[in-house]
Amino acid sequence: MTEKKVVLSIDAMGGDNAPFSAIKVCDFISSSDNMHLILVGSQELINKHIGNGKYPFAEIYNTDTYIKMDDKVNLQMLRARDNSMCRTVRLLKEGVAHYALSAGNTAAFVSYAISELGLIPHIDRPVIAILLPNVNGTFTVFADAGANVNTKSIHIFQAAKMSGLFASHVFGMKYPRVALLNIGSEATKGDELRKTAFAMLEKSGDINFMGNLEGQDLFSGKVDVVITDGFTGNVVLKVAEGFTRSFKTMLSREMRKSMLGKMSGLLLKKTFKNFTSKIDYAEYGGGILLGVNGVVIVSHGRSSPRALYSAIKFGKKVVVSDFLEELKKLAEKV
Repeated sequence: MTEKKVVLSIDAMGGDNAPFSAIKVCDFISSSDNMHLILVGSQELINKHIGNGKYPFAEIYNTDTYIKMDDKVNLQMLRARDNSMCRTVRLLKEGVAHYALSAGNTAAFVSYAISELGLIPHIDRPVIAILLPNVNGTFTVFADAGANVNTKSIHIFQAAKMSGLFASHVFGMKYPRVALLNIGSEATKGDELRKTAFAMLEKSGDINFMGNLEGQDLFSGKVDVVITDGFTGNVVLKVAEGFTRSFKTMLSREMRKSMLGKMSGLLLKKTFKNFTSKIDYAEYGGGILLGVNGVVIVSHGRSSPRALYSAIKFGKKVVVSDFLEELKKLAEKV
């Protein structure tokens, strides 16, 4: 795809820091990004920060209602279309935007994406693929991060195909190494879901399947893509998130116990800040919802403006790569 102005519809009311993060992210965007943002949300709230043409690349699409982070997904919610989240997806469906992004309620955003955009033919369930930092200083594609918790073996197989294409086409990983997250490396390990999925992946001639990967090797960089079910994947992410926060807290507490620790903390403050940002997957921006008929980016609820900007760049990279069209071609063969 030739370089062109990319239009993003963003749910300005989604996330723990809404609408602050979605508004403040505009400070990170420059003319070189060649982007146009449609901020979907309360015009009254947003205008307090971006009025008077402060950001010429941004416009506001007004909605008076929004989905809260702790709202439960039900039929009544999904029938409600006049909220910032649904409108964000609908702008993508109508062709006004090239991709949609929200840091809001993940279950609701995934549900709206499926109901508004539909699934790509021959794909049974969508998955969220995110980028996890690894010890090589690069990242590992990890799916599913929570889109499909009632997983069947065919869903894991499809996730491996989609994630492998994502890794190769968007990030240039040649013949990406794919592994199945399991409790042991042997083919006989795990429950029936994983045993059946293992057999399907092993038989596939166009997946560079490396076998099972145990949890302690998730961040090792031994493989390029790691596949699991949405329930396990979401638990893994919550553990990783909690560990990152706890690590920073414990390290800070230990360093404050002595004068030497305090002095070291001051000298290494920038180093520790860089390190903790690298091990925090939320700072990598967002994940892509693979399987829906559109480019949909799911960001973490506590995304800072900087993390949200990373998600915006991430989404633009996917759009410019023409990945969606390649995924549709792949789905015909799955």
